[in-house]
Amino acid sequence: MLRAMRLILAHDNADLDAIASLALARKLHPDAIPVLHGGLDGSERTAFILFKDALGILTPEDLPDEEIESLIVVDTHDLGRLGEYAEVARKVPVLVYDHHPTEGEVPPGHYQLVGSCATLLTRRIQQEGIELTNPEATLALAGLEADTDFFQNGNTTREDFQAAAYLSQFADLRVVREITRQFFDPEALNILAELLKNPGWQDIGAFRVILKILQPEDRIPGAGLAMRLISLTGADAVFLFLQDGERTDVVARARQRGPNVARILQDLGGGGHKQAASARVDLPPEEAYRKVLECTAWQEKPILVQDRMTRDVRTLSDSLKINEAIVELVKIGHNGAPVLHEGKLVGMVSRRDLDRAMRHGLQNAPVKSVMSRRVISIEPDEPLGHATELIRKHSVGRLPVVKGGHLLGILTRSDLLGEAPPKPDLTEKVLGHLQMQDWEMIETVRENAPSTARIMLVGGAVRDALLGKHPTDLDVVVSGVDVIEVAQQSGLDFKCYPQYGNATLTLPNGNHLDLIQARDEYYTAPGAAPTVMKGTLEQDLARRDFTVNALALQLTPEVKFIDQHDGLSDLQAEVLRVLHPLSFLEDPSRIVRGARLAVRLGFRLEERTLSTISDALPHAEMAFKRLKNELLLVFQERTPGAVFEMLQEWGAGELYGFGDLTALKRADEARRKGEHVPTETLMALWLHSFAPEQRKQVARIWQIPKRTREVADLAGPEDFLRMSDWEFLYWCLLNPDQARAYEVAKLTPPRQVTGKDLLDLGMKPGSALGELLEHLKVLRQQEEVSGFEEELEVARRWIRDGRDAEG
Repeated sequence: MLRAMRLILAHDNADLDAIASLALARKLHPDAIPVLHGGLDGSERTAFILFKDALGILTPEDLPDEEIESLIVVDTHDLGRLGEYAEVARKVPVLVYDHHPTEGEVPPGHYQLVGSCATLLTRRIQQEGIELTNPEATLALAGLEADTDFFQNGNTTREDFQAAAYLSQFADLRVVREITRQFFDPEALNILAELLKNPGWQDIGAFRVILKILQPEDRIPGAGLAMRLISLTGADAVFLFLQDGERTDVVARARQRGPNVARILQDLGGGGHKQAASARVDLPPEEAYRKVLECTAWQEKPILVQDRMTRDVRTLSDSLKINEAIVELVKIGHNGAPVLHEGKLVGMVSRRDLDRAMRHGLQNAPVKSVMSRRVISIEPDEPLGHATELIRKHSVGRLPVVKGGHLLGILTRSDLLGEAPPKPDLTEKVLGHLQMQDWEMIETVRENAPSTARIMLVGGAVRDALLGKHPTDLDVVVSGVDVIEVAQQSGLDFKCYPQYGNATLTLPNGNHLDLIQARDEYYTAPGAAPTVMKGTLEQDLARRDFTVNALALQLTPEVKFIDQHDGLSDLQAEVLRVLHPLSFLEDPSRIVRGARLAVRLGFRLEERTLSTISDALPHAEMAFKRLKNELLLVFQERTPGAVFEMLQEWGAGELYGFGDLTALKRADEARRKGEHVPTETLMALWLHSFAPEQRKQVARIWQIPKRTREVADLAGPEDFLRMSDWEFLYWCLLNPDQARAYEVAKLTPPRQVTGKDLLDLGMKPGSALGELLEHLKVLRQQEEVSGFEEELEVARRWIRDGRDAEG
């Protein structure tokens, strides 16, 4: 009986990414055999020769005579591109890993629109915690770089850069360079020279493309030739038809603004990306050429200016004063803007020209006095290629899109590069959520800062503003100059703290702003206090705890939003992620900070970040002072009970070692309803959660106030009348079933000895009775009696011994 085997296959005409994906898929499916079928040329042939044995990649001739029970397909979901295995794919189960766009029904598998299939597989390998060998990582990185055209293709994503960074830790970068370098042998160079003499131009629809049939004696690097032709000729796309016996290989490459070559080659059974595709057909090259020309995809509507332009354009009125215009530009984070008069475009103004006018004392002059009236514009229904030509010809950064004199939008270089529709202006969103007094102070600092200074609003203020909240605590970081120099040039009163590299500025209205010197830090041991030194703004961001706290708004020399650690994506996904895997190990108090943020913002902790907590806990003792500070901050949160509960959920409850949180959770609920619960009440409820024999030591370790510990240690409430409000609330939250009785007791006046009580004791009405009542009142005020029974005893002695006995 024949054994059954599982194969890993890529498409025919395999490129570097496909070969790399064969090896990576084997890491996820070690029981499967990677098989490379079809011909190879150029760098693909080099890679296969180098890694064939090390990675166990076989050819069909190497396979044993066994049945195929299932297939794993990489770098394509078109089972018709599996060459001799296409028929097998229709009969056995198939699992796909592919990064290409899909239409209609597709085989089951894993799909993600990233720059390379190697990226998709690398991310899954990272998630599974699988280690890569040097050959595996080297081939994977080469495939990733080749398929993204060294990260220049429009299909390149952030995930590709992250995967490349991961792979570079294990790869041989020298070998990667050798594989991906395009070496042309003499025949290929001769073909390239001939192509440049006679490219084979075709004007098809809105595109100017090259289509050329080649009949080389040997296999040549078709993809490399196509890319070289695009860069040398400026063609929108290149299609090369390479005859290989009775078959034809079609290789297509396109510019970002060019046609969708993957869609065009679909009619030939091929596939790929919008800018890179291939097909292998059982047709002579002339027939394949004709089919490409006749493809209906050429008739698809070309990309127009209106398809890419930014529609929400920030404009200035021509009557606006120059100083007012500068404020507006700072708010929107732009260095220039279109100028309108009665709704029509009349000019463009730059920040540079406005600043020059200010230096000449023209702050009250209208914007129209300095704007440029010669505006290079474009209409919305023109091809995007025309916009590219205008930007290059006139060296402008943006093109107003105008119809009938009215501004409809604006086209920037980013729009031409094919980026997704622009996100809302984040600089404006951050600045728009600042309080007016904060904005005034920041603007004062910005205007007077030395030209070499970089000043940045960072951390929680930026995070909260992007979440639609008004920041209450501004963290302003300075680099490039000393903080003291910035403080001096601000013209404001200030106080410096040289030992911390900070300065506090004071506005005439009494508001304060802390300036902090940008710094870098390193930890000599897990949990130890960091060693701090001056650093750059980038280093200052990199030392922070979570990506959502590493967002920044640069204020000088230009206003721009900075997100070096993908914090914006995490903010939108409501995820807390540390900046590096050792973050909690270096400072375990960050775990508590994370719990506070998670509860306050409603975020979750990223899985990989969560997995690092257990390694950090043994080093918590080294971070005692920081953990103590974090404990105090927990009690300042709106729902501290939920924070402690979150720590328990994360497996980090031992940081403080508390017990039953039921009463503290009641305090959370009261706060949610808007009730005031003092910090002392919260701390006493938390302390009460410990066993009675532990409370004294816990209070000493974490420096809980003495009275708080005393209240937490009481077996039951004492005199309600002498209780402070926080103590009374403590008992009500601790014993909610008794709360009503406690309230009645607190509100019920204490029983005092009255004239009737004295008459009942045998006294006669008269002045003596009045004197005794007054005497009892004095004793109460001096707290020499407590309660009715003590007063009654004093009265009995007074009556028995006479008034002088108590006098």
